[in-house]
Amino acid sequence: MLSALLMATLAGASYVHPEQLVETAWVADHSTDANVRIVDMRRGGYDAGHVPGAVYLQPDSIRDAKNAPTFLPTAAAFESLMVRLGISNTTRVVVYDERGGIYAARLWWLLNAFGHTNVALLNGGWIKWTAEQRQNSTGTPTLPPVKFQATLRPDWVATASDVVAAINKPTVKIVDARTAAEIDGTNNMGNARRTGFVPSSIPIYWEDLLDPTAKTFKSADELKAIYEAHGILPSQEVIAYCLVGMRASVDLFALHLIGYQNLRNYYGAWEEWGNREDLPLATK
Repeated sequence: MLSALLMATLAGASYVHPEQLVETAWVADHSTDANVRIVDMRRGGYDAGHVPGAVYLQPDSIRDAKNAPTFLPTAAAFESLMVRLGISNTTRVVVYDERGGIYAARLWWLLNAFGHTNVALLNGGWIKWTAEQRQNSTGTPTLPPVKFQATLRPDWVATASDVVAAINKPTVKIVDARTAAEIDGTNNMGNARRTGFVPSSIPIYWEDLLDPTAKTFKSADELKAIYEAHGILPSQEVIAYCLVGMRASVDLFALHLIGYQNLRNYYGAWEEWGNREDLPLATK
């Protein structure tokens, strides 16, 4: 049960899952609590200064590019990683990065996929933290010994075969979180053999879910309007993809924030789809 203090300081009372978006004031007060683990997922800068009590996780370390069809780390590997970060099955995890959640949301999704739902993003991340001139630390926290058991929830993960089955299916929407240039083939970010998009997919760029300056998430009403304008409704299943599962996780985070329940990340993403000649392709 979340404490009254926590609920009072969480962002957006109109969100269906406000507990997964935490404000800077709460983190400032609780970042070194024994049952809280702050995870810094920026591309760099941890040694120069970070949220007090935060541990560091490299953004690319939580996807196994060789582990088809899910591309997830093994349960044993994920358990080992969580133990190294001082995260147990009862730890309250708060993740941040410097780009509005593109890296942090992937850990949020992965923890949920492995059965750990007590995880949130720091709203606005490092951008908001530094804009408010909050305290930084250069120290590395001493972590207690913990245990973590990963239990995979397959309903959070989609494979290429799941995506193929979802194409043009009325009860499933496929969301493409990549840039317009990636979708139309003018920017082949992953150097895949093929460019284009999954047939029947709907482009919803992940940064459109954020305030362009503060990099905080838009209000519940604004998020709902974005998805409903594209015909994506809470009654439907959503499969999101991007290049390697990062940007798709932001879409999934926002959807869960406003109450969508049937959410899956196609973690193989365009890195797989664009390099497999046997998968259907649409182009502009």
